[in-house]
Parts: sequence; C-alpha cells; structure tokens
Amino acid sequence: MPLRFYCTLVFVVGLTLNSKAQLQITELTQKQYITALVQKYLLGDGIKLIKVEFQGNNQAVGSFTNNQRQTGFSKGIAISTGRVVQLAGTNSRPNAGANFGNHFFFDEDLITKASQCDGAVLTIDFIPLADSLSLAFVFGSEEYPEFVNKEFNDMFQMQLQPLFIKAKSKNLAMLPNKKMVSVNNINANQNSELYIDNTIPNSPLYYMTQLDGLTQPIYTGAKVTAGKPYRLKILLVDIEDCEYDSGILLEAYSLRSLSTKPKIYTPQTQTYRFNFATNKSTLPQQDLALVKRLADSIGRFSFDSILVFGHTDDVGNTDSNTVLSYNRAVYLTNQLALGAVKCAKFVAIGKGSSQPLANQTNKAINRRVEIVFYRKSK
Repeated sequence: MPLRFYCTLVFVVGLTLNSKAQLQITELTQKQYITALVQKYLLGDGIKLIKVEFQGNNQAVGSFTNNQRQTGFSKGIAISTGRVVQLAGTNSRPNAGANFGNHFFFDEDLITKASQCDGAVLTIDFIPLADSLSLAFVFGSEEYPEFVNKEFNDMFQMQLQPLFIKAKSKNLAMLPNKKMVSVNNINANQNSELYIDNTIPNSPLYYMTQLDGLTQPIYTGAKVTAGKPYRLKILLVDIEDCEYDSGILLEAYSLRSLSTKPKIYTPQTQTYRFNFATNKSTLPQQDLALVKRLADSIGRFSFDSILVFGHTDDVGNTDSNTVLSYNRAVYLTNQLALGAVKCAKFVAIGKGSSQPLANQTNKAINRRVEIVFYRKSK
C-alpha cells in the first residue's frame, strides 16, 4: 500500500558535489557508513532494523536533498549505476554515464541472459512492527529515449523476501498492471502520465538532473506479518553496456510499517468530483485552486492518514483503467502534499471503473477522486 511521510533529519556522509544545483547529492565514501545512511535517510515509523549491506562501488550510493521538492521528494537516498553525484546538475549530455571498469556483476534475483555491469545492491534486513510496508521512489535513466522498446533496458527491482518462511520474493517496483518499472514500460507512449521527458530545456527538471527521463514519484508496498523478519533487496544494474547510467531516488522516511486497520481514529469522508478529462490524470487550473484551498483548510489539523481513491469511467480496458485511476490518486496526493498538509500518511489507491457512482452513460461523474481523512485523537 503506497504511503508518504514528512519530517526533518540531517545526516552528512562523504563529499558533496554540485552544491549550486537544487538537487544536491552526497556520495557514500566508505561502506561502514551505509547503516547510518539508511537510518537517517530512509527508515520511517514501525521499522526495527537488523542489518544493512551494500554491494557495488561506494560512489554509486549516497544521500540527496531537494529543498523545493521538484523531484517530488525533499531528501532521501540516491543510487546509480555510475557515480551518484552525476545524477545532479544540468542535463548536458544525452548519453551520460560512468563505467567503473571491470565491475561486472551477477545477482541471482536478476533473471536475464544479458551481461550485467556496474550493479548496485542495497540490502536491508528488518522487522516490521505492523501489517503493512511502504516505500516511495523515482526511477530515471539515460536510456531515455534512445532505448525505449529495445530488448535490453537497465534493470531495477525491489525484492521483498520473508526470512521466517520459505517463500518467493516479491518485486515491489511494479506498476498496477503488474509490469516492471523500466524504460520500456514508462515512457512517452506507455504509462505516459508517470513519465517526465527531461531532454528539453523547458522540462521542470532539466537544470536539476542529468537523467534524460524520469518517472513521477511512485508509491509501493505490501502486506507483511508484524514482528517477523524480512529482507528488502534494492537492485539497479546496467544491462549489456556499462555506460548510459540509470538511477533511483528513495524518499526519506518512506520505508515504513503501519497498521492498515486504525482503530482509534474516526474517518471523515468527503467525495470530490473533479473534472478529469477522458484518459487524463491532471486537473485544469481552476480545479487546482480548489485543491490548494482544501490543503490550506486542513493544514491546521493533525491526521493519522489520508486515503485518496481514484476512479475512472468504463472507457478502456481493466488494466489501463487501473493505472489511470491510480495516477489520478497519486496526482491528488502530490497536490495535497505540496500544500500545508505535513507529517501525514498518504495512501493512493486506484479503483479503475469498478465503483461507478452513476450509470456509465454519465461518464464525467465517474471520473472522480474520493478522499477519506483519519483525524488523530487528541
């Protein structure tokens, strides 16, 4: 289940480069600091840490800050198949990359016959204290747009493995239609609502990151067994060539474990029927003003969680409607988070066309978002 959480912590490791860029990245200089990095820049509520390991070049991982949150996140952990500091800065090259030289790579969880190199693997063993796990990330790559629909994309996975039973791992870096997060599956033609083209100077991130294309923030998660050990293995690797880097940003404090069954909070439900156009997950400017007023009005309250349900009409197939409704929910959570609503758990859920409010002949009323608020007890 996708969740979000915002607070403030500061931790510095290594040498900071690109200090003039709005996206600032700090390399991990020694592996002995990896546990502290994860504790300060990734772990949120409800996680008991067991151990952390990193496989790969020290220069491939570090922390980032983005005070204006143009990437969607204010801070967190950055991982790259090259030097992580080179993710920051103006997009000056269409094929940026760093080959670490003879750093060829194999991991049993990456199922591919292609050659692999410059792999980076962050492994976190932990115990969740509640029945859900969440994580938020952005994926980007220099393979955009040249390698869209090509056979070999750089691979990115987040494998969740229970350690207390014999069971298959689950990849959390998946779209609602069960496809992997990759260059082929998120681009200008596929799931385009999640894609940011960063090859042109008027892109909102052109002067912030070298990556040629990025995803919007993606929220993922899973049901877990409270009190039992798990392993989260985050893998990023170059496929075939060792250039054309890919990278990920993991949102600070978004690795969380919270109960999906809050018992001490009273839900307050309000339905908002925003005027989503057919096959669109963004709102016109006049409706964005309403969203801002909503965020301002609830900013003075303290919430345990805010659930955002996206819906569609019955145009399109089940998979596309599920993704579209999820994108609408994510869009609204981002708009609320940009407002005055802080330190709240946001849950974005796509319902597709499964719960129409009216006969599907009245399609506009079914293209909606419903928001459920859980106020904290005093």
